[in-house]
Amino acid sequence: MVLSLFSEGLFFTKGDRMKRWGWMGIMLGIALPIIALLQGSVQGEEELSPEYVGANTCARVCHRTARQGEQLRIWQESRHAKAYETLGTDAAKAIGAKMGIDDPQQDDRCLKCHITAHGVEEALLRTTYAHTEGVGCEACHGPGSLYQVRTVMMDRDKSMAAGLWLPDEKTCVKCHNEESPTYKPFDYETFQAKIAHPRPE
Repeated sequence: MVLSLFSEGLFFTKGDRMKRWGWMGIMLGIALPIIALLQGSVQGEEELSPEYVGANTCARVCHRTARQGEQLRIWQESRHAKAYETLGTDAAKAIGAKMGIDDPQQDDRCLKCHITAHGVEEALLRTTYAHTEGVGCEACHGPGSLYQVRTVMMDRDKSMAAGLWLPDEKTCVKCHNEESPTYKPFDYETFQAKIAHPRPE
């Protein structure tokens, strides 16, 4: 048994030990960067799943005061902010009834254009977000968890890299189109002016 242990090399000469440690060092040198790379890719995937934080979170950061542009007030006074609430009116229920919809506030055909994050999985909705806010900031600018940080928002390139959308006519006509039972001809320039809000200083 003892001879077997010696013959298997479990008791090495000094030279053997150096060779073995050398090989271990090489293997670790290869393995550790691969492990780090894999960890980095997993973290990167997490960053590619921004979450919806809600309009009040956007306002808390930098969109509330007159100096900052009063974007919150402008949105609150818009029909977008009342979009979900509108689905609960008698008029909406009457339109829904003609379409075979019992409750417009629960039906996907209505909600897809009357709330911000329709169809988004629950894991991507922070507790600060609520469907009742109607069509909020993130409906036009994208989920804000990654770009909401002030230091990111101060840099256009950084904020867009973090998921900020710059809305255009294509953004609007996803909902303002003839699929809507209350559709009226949509002129982008006219309606864009109604919701225009200045950039914060």
